[in-house]
Amino acid sequence: MQKTEIVCGLPWLHTKPERAIFSELGFACVYAVGPSGGRPLRIGWSKQLKDRMQELQLGCWKELQIHDIAWTAGDMLAIRLFNEAVGLLDKAKRRLTGDWFDVTPEFAQQALRVATDKTNIPTFSHVQMLDKVRDVRKKRIEAAIRNA
Repeated sequence: MQKTEIVCGLPWLHTKPERAIFSELGFACVYAVGPSGGRPLRIGWSKQLKDRMQELQLGCWKELQIHDIAWTAGDMLAIRLFNEAVGLLDKAKRRLTGDWFDVTPEFAQQALRVATDKTNIPTFSHVQMLDKVRDVRKKRIEAAIRNA
């Protein structure tokens, strides 16, 4: 059994077939990431979260942790959700520089929930995203066995 890879505090897809299905499904996410103690937090969106976190970690003085994440069915929805969430944080005058905000993880989570409700964009958790990918893989394996 392979060891599950952890990226910024979250388990990640570790087999090549799982990663291929993930790419095929086209999921994208909005995330809040920052040092493990929180503050400041970067709010962003990505289709390739693992790669994005590795890029961000290179420029960060502390180990990064994902404090909140909302997956959705594609980059256009993630961009809409991201824009709504950062708009809320801008109204609260919490932006420091770029996409970094002076907010607690709880404040960022609340902004993302309000943005999700306001835009009515369906989202799912990181665990649900992993389950969706693994479910597709399981169904494909079962179909291959039936057709063999």
